[in-house]
Amino acid sequence: MTRKSRAERTTGGRPQGRKGRAKTLTNAALIAVLALTGAGTWWYLHPTSAQAGTTTATVRTATAAIGTVSSTISAQGNIAAATTASAAFAVSGTVATVDVKVGDAVTVGQRLGTLDTGPLDDAVTQAQAKVTSTQQQATTASLQLTAAKQSLADAQTALATTTTSPTGTTTTKGTESQVTSARAQVSSATSQVTTAAAAVTQAKTDLATAQANVAKAVLTAPIAGIVTAVNATVGSTVNSGSGASSGSSASTGSGSSTGSGSSSASSSSSSTASSGFATIADPTVLTTSASFAEADAAKLSVGQVAAVTFPAVPGASATAKVTSISPTGTTTSGVVTYAATITLDAPPAGVRLGQTADVTVTTAQAANVVTLPSNAVTVGTLAADGTTSGTVRIVAADGTTTTTAVTVGLQGDSTTQIVSGVAAGDKVVVSLDTAVGTTTTNLQQLRNSFGGAGAFPGAGGGFTGRNGG
Repeated sequence: MTRKSRAERTTGGRPQGRKGRAKTLTNAALIAVLALTGAGTWWYLHPTSAQAGTTTATVRTATAAIGTVSSTISAQGNIAAATTASAAFAVSGTVATVDVKVGDAVTVGQRLGTLDTGPLDDAVTQAQAKVTSTQQQATTASLQLTAAKQSLADAQTALATTTTSPTGTTTTKGTESQVTSARAQVSSATSQVTTAAAAVTQAKTDLATAQANVAKAVLTAPIAGIVTAVNATVGSTVNSGSGASSGSSASTGSGSSTGSGSSSASSSSSSTASSGFATIADPTVLTTSASFAEADAAKLSVGQVAAVTFPAVPGASATAKVTSISPTGTTTSGVVTYAATITLDAPPAGVRLGQTADVTVTTAQAANVVTLPSNAVTVGTLAADGTTSGTVRIVAADGTTTTTAVTVGLQGDSTTQIVSGVAAGDKVVVSLDTAVGTTTTNLQQLRNSFGGAGAFPGAGGGFTGRNGG
């Protein structure tokens, strides 16, 4: 019997061809690639095991120092003028001129606009005629009173004069009824004089008002500042104390008469609505109304210092103070906030009304104290005496660490005050860093290195090698 070779046995007795050998080599290569990929992936995800004995831990430390610890809260608002005024005509009429525009800088007493004085002049003429008429009536009433008094005197004289007839009968020249009638005439004339005098007084008052209204046809600025709104045009009609009736933004203003118009001044930074003929804002004192979360609002108090920055004006900043805090909260989508007015110490250059302001209020501060990074301190509980305990790990000169009890003071935004237990210059442990990242990070890095999640070479479209057959 003839002995078959290994090649003949694996091929069924037929010699192995070129295609068979190529297929065998391809499969072997694929198996090798899969093995290498799996080993590499395991090594990438478990570097600690793969590099046992080569990874070392690094202790991160910090040195206690003398400094300032601050606790702050933050909020955002919009810049507004601390003082605004809405200037409005104190009389009704038709606008004759508009002498300012939005953005103009004005001074106190500067003319803003005028009304047509024709109707006002007519009112003065009519009032003057009324004064003349009432004065004439008063003169007539006075003459009538004089005549009535004379008639009364004559009647009284006649009543007191007697005559005796030849028969000895005594009679008077006048009668009692004549005296009574004369007295009634005097009373009526006196009433007419009083009425006429009152009419003269009223007519003179009306004349003074009409003359003053002519002066009020010129509206002047009640404060110095920047014009932020003009609510009238030439030819529009304005009502006393309000803006143009044709302007949708005009509304009735309230305030005292200034002789040249009326104005409503406000120190509230939350009001943005304009009314009257023109609105003026004083840019020398700026404020922002910022809304603080209720937990932060509990830490607010009037007089606290604040720092203000402006996202739209890079590099611009200002110091400020809390000047008022709303006593009531506002609920929006279930979140309660409290508005606080922050007044800037000085307006920075380039900042405009309405711009966004980021406010950081310092609610507590401890200066010239021993400080440590907050992540180096393990804070304990508050004791009955009001002190807070804690621990730190102090690093000795030989590198050994000792857990030490400390008394914690103010806990700031990034640093903590140490009242006792640590001295300036002591070195403490902050955290322990290693050279190995988290599994999640490594997975993401692995995915990125292969061009996408789960995208090993050839995945989804098969390996690039060609199977013969």
